[in-house]
Amino acid sequence: MYQNNNTEMVIIEDSFSDATIIKDYIDKDLQSPFKREMATGVKYYNIYNDIFNIDYRKYYVDGQELIDENKANHHIPNPFHRLLVNQKVAYIAGKPLTISTKDDNKEYEQGIINFLGEKLNDVIPDWIQGASNKGVEWLHPYVDEDGNFSYIIIPAEQIIPIYDTSYQKNLDYIIRYYEMEFISHDKQETKYRVELWDKQKVTYYIQGESGIYDLDDSVEVNPRFHLYAFNTNEPDNMQGVGWGKVPFVRLDNNSDFTTDLKPIKAYIDAYDRVSTGFLNDLDDIQMAIWILKGYGGSELSEFMKNLIKFKVIKVDEDGDVTNQTLEIPTAAREFMMNRLEELIYELGEGVRMNTDKFGQNPSGVALKFLYSGLDLKANRLIRKLKKALQEFIWFLTEYINMSQHTEYDYKTVKFTVNKSMITNELELVQMAQQSKDIISDETILDNHPWVEDSTEEIGKLKQQIKEKAKEASKAFGSYNFKKVDGDDEE
Repeated sequence: MYQNNNTEMVIIEDSFSDATIIKDYIDKDLQSPFKREMATGVKYYNIYNDIFNIDYRKYYVDGQELIDENKANHHIPNPFHRLLVNQKVAYIAGKPLTISTKDDNKEYEQGIINFLGEKLNDVIPDWIQGASNKGVEWLHPYVDEDGNFSYIIIPAEQIIPIYDTSYQKNLDYIIRYYEMEFISHDKQETKYRVELWDKQKVTYYIQGESGIYDLDDSVEVNPRFHLYAFNTNEPDNMQGVGWGKVPFVRLDNNSDFTTDLKPIKAYIDAYDRVSTGFLNDLDDIQMAIWILKGYGGSELSEFMKNLIKFKVIKVDEDGDVTNQTLEIPTAAREFMMNRLEELIYELGEGVRMNTDKFGQNPSGVALKFLYSGLDLKANRLIRKLKKALQEFIWFLTEYINMSQHTEYDYKTVKFTVNKSMITNELELVQMAQQSKDIISDETILDNHPWVEDSTEEIGKLKQQIKEKAKEASKAFGSYNFKKVDGDDEE
């Protein structure tokens, strides 16, 4: 059973022996409203708004479409969606994740950090960005050709998830499809390539002439296991191994799988139309309407030629020439654009920096109020992110246990998201000083605005105290200096 955005449900056969089933899935998916929303979210993030679909030169007379080539046809796409998504990504993932284990297993913890490296902190912002634009985004853990654990984001528009028919929670299959260019008989054509993933293997297909998907004979081993294990004494004796799970992890943007664009799209479109219309009106208004009375020429083109070239217009004895321009209601447009912008930030749950409202040096309470909408939106995704990371770390733990013959429990891994928020540093420093001897120094350092790693900072403080003690002990004799210079922590 494949559930699409809680609105579309399709029952399929239990067997994938017939490739026509894959074709049916892909055909339905290409027409899916869920995928159309994904495409729209990505378009608006790339600032290709619907305003580009409007031709301001068009007008209609008696139902017939006409084009006025002299009219302005500018388009102003406003990047509100991109700004709000980037704001959310930076707020959640601007600082690196903190990875720890509940049982304080430093060896396991360090092993995870070594395998993930800095790459995870680069991947997570892209993962969040994709989920914000599309409603969901997928991460694919795998073992590369050299036997190393790795992972990559697979665009959600390429993925068709298939869940069990009972609870629709367990992922049974993934169909991934994407376009590839092929050259056949000196002719270049585009075909879909398909990967069908189950809990043990992956099978590769290629789109045939009739649209049916055939096994891809360019893949040497097809289907193939998720990974291959071997003994170092017998490297040629490869044994296929499956994860036991479909190796794809889904990050949901929220419980409804909706994009960040959906609640604000209509307001962005309205803002685009108002700002674009204003610019086009400014261009068009430069062309004054000429009122001619007793004009001596025979054609209007001759009138414009005389006006531009000779700065002279010939009229009859009782003739007159005047021009008339239209007034643009700027106050109404300004009010409308300001109100739309307010609604975009309010409904989009973002931070609109308004120094007039909060002053030049806002307090911590004012800043928390300013960030309240963004914080609520971020918390919804952070809850989903931690769940997805827990699923992802299962694959890494399985790899570590297989390759290093250990028995680590992935459930002991804890991820801490370090949010990025503008703060009133003076207030925080003062509160830290006033908290001395009330709470632990480590907690104070965790909340100090200048400290990123409290453990590292404690080490620096110990070394600093030791250096000061060395300098002081020199005044009291060599015996005391030697005690300070030793390895004793005291």
